[in-house]
Amino acid sequence: MDPQPDWRLELSPADLCTHYTPDGPVAAALAWAEMVIDGRLADAWPRTGSLFRLALTRHWCWRHRAALQRDGLDPPLVAAALADEGPIHPLWPAFARSQHSPASASQAGEARWVAAGPPEPVGPDLEVVELVPAETAGTDHHAPPVTLLLRLSPAGWLVAGHGRTPVHPGWPPCR
Repeated sequence: MDPQPDWRLELSPADLCTHYTPDGPVAAALAWAEMVIDGRLADAWPRTGSLFRLALTRHWCWRHRAALQRDGLDPPLVAAALADEGPIHPLWPAFARSQHSPASASQAGEARWVAAGPPEPVGPDLEVVELVPAETAGTDHHAPPVTLLLRLSPAGWLVAGHGRTPVHPGWPPCR
């Protein structure tokens, strides 16, 4: 049996390069990751899909639900408003402070992350991009990749979640 089926598509270098264009999913994933690592969550927020924003804010509101309720606030409503309003929401500073960048972030000015390979299409408008620390790329010392799911929208590629599947924000949030 032939290990390579006859129908297997071979991508040319030109085909692969289309994913590395300035408006492609890899560039979007790298830009988003760098903003988050640099602590510029407000800049990354518009490049984050609405369901992923809601999932992030719901997790935060769930962890802080007692304090929010003591202040007379409804946590699911706060999460929705925070996801929509982002940096202009009064609770944004507290939310943004609680978000942590990966531990492998290195010195400013260096390329900290690179794509582990071309993006993987997983749906008509979804692609998975795996990022690895630049210092481990091409070596035997592999750190776990950061796997981001990106969705093509009218505004370009938006980060739709961590991992390989879109988030489904619920209340209470899972995980």
